[in-house]
Amino acid sequence: MFEKEIEFKNLLTENEYGKIQNDHFPRVKPMHLTNYYIDNDELQLIGNLLMLRIRVEDSRQLMTVKIPDEQHVVYEYSGVTDISLTEGVRIDEESIPENIREQLTKRGIPVNNLAIQGSLITERLEKPSHSGLLVLDKSSYLGTADYELEFEAPDVGTGKSEFAQILNKYGIVRREEIVKSARFYNLLKQQKGVN
Repeated sequence: MFEKEIEFKNLLTENEYGKIQNDHFPRVKPMHLTNYYIDNDELQLIGNLLMLRIRVEDSRQLMTVKIPDEQHVVYEYSGVTDISLTEGVRIDEESIPENIREQLTKRGIPVNNLAIQGSLITERLEKPSHSGLLVLDKSSYLGTADYELEFEAPDVGTGKSEFAQILNKYGIVRREEIVKSARFYNLLKQQKGVN
């Protein structure tokens, strides 16, 4: 599978999260998603701005590599796998879907020493809004939690305009976009003492 995503993100305070949740998702039960992040001990993938994860969906494991292209545009390559989801367990390269192995090899990333580095659990609320999809996330990982607003759009121009309208409505300051995997890895690097 291959997908192109156009999305805009902004970290929120707990208070901002609560306001949007009350306005857009009253009494809605969140979905729970768990991402298992994969890298080698040197964190070479994230060092090359690549993110490799497994997400369990409908009792199957979907492995995805995300490759940034331009601002707000990410290419995703995915495939089904079946491995032990225990932190620290080495991943047999034959368990990595061929399209993902191909993308990693093309970028000089060895696929023979990858392991699960940890997990991130997201409580997700989502609904169609304007011309896109409004997503509200609370994420827990490595002993911390954070909050994020996301807007998936059909194109960059529309997304930029509609996302700005949402932020303005709530008086939310535009903050630097840091995707979940980067937040996870920034904290993991601190904990491991890796630059």
